[in-house]
Amino acid sequence: MNLEEARALAEEYYNGVRPAAEALPVGVFGFDGGYVAWIRDLEPDDPARLPETAGGGCVVIDRATGEVVARPLLDPETVAELWPGRTPR
Repeated sequence: MNLEEARALAEEYYNGVRPAAEALPVGVFGFDGGYVAWIRDLEPDDPARLPETAGGGCVVIDRATGEVVARPLLDPETVAELWPGRTPR
């Protein structure tokens, strides 16, 4: 799995059922074990306004298998550090 493949998979995961005009921006962070992907927040017009969605999550795309695993939404570096690696089945 390379960065372009991971980005395409993340775009499909988050935007697959949305019309193209309503697609959300997706961030992708690469690390040794794979890629962390999340929906990037748009900058609010009013910084004092609370976000429309509380909570959320991100996904890790395993570099070796392409498996997608939901993780808590933390900064990408922390998610990467906490990634235990590939789990044998």
